[in-house]
Amino acid sequence: MARAPTPKDRFTSLDTLALVRELRALPRAHVDKAFDLAGGGWSLLLRAPGEGRRELVLVPGQYAALVPSGPGHTEELSPFARELRRLLVGSGLREAGEPGGERYLEVAFGRSDDPQPTLVALEMFGTGNLIVAQGGKIVAVAKARRWAHRQVRVGAEYSRPPVRVDPWSVGRAGLEAELTRSRNDLASTLAARLSFGGPVAEELIARAVADGAAPASVGAPGVAERLHHAISELLREVGDRPRGFVYRRDGTIVDATPYPSRRWGDVPGVTVEERPTFSQAAFEYFGSLVVVPASVEEEAAGQARRELERLRAQQTAAIAGLSEAIRALQARAEAIFAHYAEAEAALVEARAAPVREPKILRTLGEQAVELSVDRTPRETAQELYSEAKRLQAKLAGARAALADTEARGTASAPSARPHPARPAGEPERRSKPHWFERFRWFISSEGAIVIAGRDASSNDLIVRRNMKEGDVYLHADLHGAASVIVKHPAPGEPPVTEVTLREAGQWAVVYSKAWRAGLAAAEAFWVTPEQVSKSAASGEFVARGAWAIHGTKHVLRDLPTEIALGTIEFDGDQLWTAAPPSAIRTRGAIRALLVPGPERGRDAVEVELARELGLSRSRLQGLLPAGGIELRRA
Repeated sequence: MARAPTPKDRFTSLDTLALVRELRALPRAHVDKAFDLAGGGWSLLLRAPGEGRRELVLVPGQYAALVPSGPGHTEELSPFARELRRLLVGSGLREAGEPGGERYLEVAFGRSDDPQPTLVALEMFGTGNLIVAQGGKIVAVAKARRWAHRQVRVGAEYSRPPVRVDPWSVGRAGLEAELTRSRNDLASTLAARLSFGGPVAEELIARAVADGAAPASVGAPGVAERLHHAISELLREVGDRPRGFVYRRDGTIVDATPYPSRRWGDVPGVTVEERPTFSQAAFEYFGSLVVVPASVEEEAAGQARRELERLRAQQTAAIAGLSEAIRALQARAEAIFAHYAEAEAALVEARAAPVREPKILRTLGEQAVELSVDRTPRETAQELYSEAKRLQAKLAGARAALADTEARGTASAPSARPHPARPAGEPERRSKPHWFERFRWFISSEGAIVIAGRDASSNDLIVRRNMKEGDVYLHADLHGAASVIVKHPAPGEPPVTEVTLREAGQWAVVYSKAWRAGLAAAEAFWVTPEQVSKSAASGEFVARGAWAIHGTKHVLRDLPTEIALGTIEFDGDQLWTAAPPSAIRTRGAIRALLVPGPERGRDAVEVELARELGLSRSRLQGLLPAGGIELRRA
């Protein structure tokens, strides 16, 4: 690999699967005691006939392990540990749930006289949590929390966190489809879009002999075939009784896996040691990690991240509720048409009744349907379809909002400790914006600052306050276009040439009505500052945001309506910008190339772009021209 492997600060979904299989291989174990761990977390002391003592270590937000002897315990039991003892001591280990693609461990215990098992659930994502539930109700929890769709507190209904699609069950065709749709690199696509996470994504790339930095869509069919084989291979190697592998570099443990890892193969100085179980390897690795106290900034970032997680969970629940409501409405409408004669007969009977009700409830097939007495069955079905269509519009908005939230989470995600590399294209944070960021702006390939107004007010402002001697004024040859100013170079810098003027002209065309009209190209012109004024010819009026041009206009013809999105370096900062491709290519990296497209598809393109670029949707909208957009290539 080109760079060092991503550090692992918590379990992956494959690590969770390995622990589940270890628990399933432990016969007839029962809980003997529960303890607080000195370093944080809890442990359950298990005893199994013929196996002796085992300790199930549970550290929320990080890891779990089944080892002969756990870490040090606190001298006194906390109230939560005492509650664990009351609820679990004497209970037998019944089942460990399949984790799928989640870092969520769910273990069922039960006494012989218990009709229902007691569930112990460990969250190893975010800040983590430990939950105990009986009979569908939460009876103990380490941290009480509340979201709009889910409550985690004593007495609340027990429900699992919202889940995504299990990446381990995605077939070859599904992999190929996701890679083809992605406009990001292969490593990011596997880690984020397919939810494998960084360490597992790197392992799959190493086994598939692929380039993680290459665009995911390049050679998608062949890469998907190799990745599908690598996924099957990894699952086989974990097996029913996973072995453990510890990796050291210069005497320091750097990883632990339930399979012989290949992502460390090209890293010099790394040695591997095998352990009888994965839990022993995980216990060694996570026990060696030094916990660094969070700074004030990290605490604030953590709070913001938790708020995003709460919002994401709320939106996910809303999407699930809307989807279910739409399915129910459509099913009732279809039941009416499938049993139309029964519906008509029921209405005839209702209309002939001595007391006429406005609506009646009838079972048509397997659906309970409410029929309006003063309407035909067809009209009632049409009302159901109309309501389903209205909810589908809400569903589209909810999905767009969720994509926006996920993009915000990607853009604002704090570095893990140990710190991973910044995501590709993610700009550095700056304490103070540059002066030109109040306007639309870009930096030309010759280094000139180009600014434009966003509306009539700022069009007036940039000309009155920002246009100086030596600058150049540009305007698309269309009514209502923005005023564009090319600032003159600093002393000692080379003057701007036709190259910068054509880039600024193309930029002016993009942010004009030419884009919304779907024109492939348009014209612009440039003049000097002394040719621009508010003084119009006799009898004419110059509106707010408009300027009168006197003298000869220098016309720039055949300017393409095409804009690139990307990041550039300016005065040591990495900045997002929208500019002609040549301007970005000279100073940074192009992430997307856009041309005019159908307006009805803009929302979908925005959502996709925000997800791929790691920008919030509102930030992205501030860069884009008005009208439909179509993504051509990155």
